[in-house]
Formats: sequence, structure tokens, C-alpha cells
Amino acid sequence: MTNPAGAPQSRRDSAIGTVLVGAAVLIGVILLVKGYRADGGLVATSKPTVTSSTTIQAPTTTLPARPAADISVAVYNATGGGMVASKNRAVLESHGFRQITIGDAPSVVPETQIFYTPGAKGDAQQVAVALGMDPQLVQALPSPPPAPIGTATVLVLAGPDLA
Repeated sequence: MTNPAGAPQSRRDSAIGTVLVGAAVLIGVILLVKGYRADGGLVATSKPTVTSSTTIQAPTTTLPARPAADISVAVYNATGGGMVASKNRAVLESHGFRQITIGDAPSVVPETQIFYTPGAKGDAQQVAVALGMDPQLVQALPSPPPAPIGTATVLVLAGPDLA
């Protein structure tokens, strides 16, 4: 059945097949070693390039020079428990804040929220730092406010994380 003249062609086809299978296996191994991201792209294995992480972190350490004593803060207990607003007033006072009103929030929150009035974002960031929180988590005061703010420029709804 075999053609003696076809024998070199058969060997050449076998050699090409072996090379293709070997290349496919090599590519498969490379892909397994490098891996894939969830979105289907290859995961980079080279050293990570730092691009903007330093730029992103800079605002967390840059706080305005306004004295803490000039910042008016309203602290509300939003845990449903007792003495949370008083405890956090003492913490703020230890950091130089003097204009602090306290009370009970109209509702409970799962975690502390810090709000600021227009132009007072830096004030709210100082309050966040004094309370041991990330200053980037402060938010603009919504309308209507979640609690009475009076003349304060910063509103703290003290949640269980500050209890």
C-alpha cells in the first residue's frame, strides 16, 4: 500500500507535524506560566511599573493649614448605643478642635460618615485624620442633610467603627 516514492513526503509531513505539536505545547506552557487576567488579557510577569500611585497618595497627606480650633464640627452618635458622640468629642478636643456640638443621629449607620459643607473639604479631612480615618472618605453634605448641622461646616455620623 505504501509508495516508496511517497516515503520522503510522509517523513517530511511527520516532521512538520512534530514541530507544530511541539510549538503548540511550548505556547501552552508559556501561557500557563504567565497566566490570564479575568478579562482575558495576559498577566504581566515583568516588574510592575509605578505610574501614578505616588500621585494618588499625595492628597492623603496634604491637609490645609486652617487651625483645628477654627473648624466647627457636629458629631452625632449613629450607633444606637451610648456615649459615642461624647467619646469622639473628647478625641477631637485632644487634637485642638474647640467648636464641637454633639447629639444622637436620627438613624443608625453601618460605618462612620464624615460630610462637609461647600468649601470645607479640607476641614473634614482634618477631622477624619483626628478620628483616625482615611481623609479621602469625606463626602460633600447631601441635601437634605442626614442630621441637623446647624452652623457646623463638618458633620460626623459616628458609626460602630468609632464606638
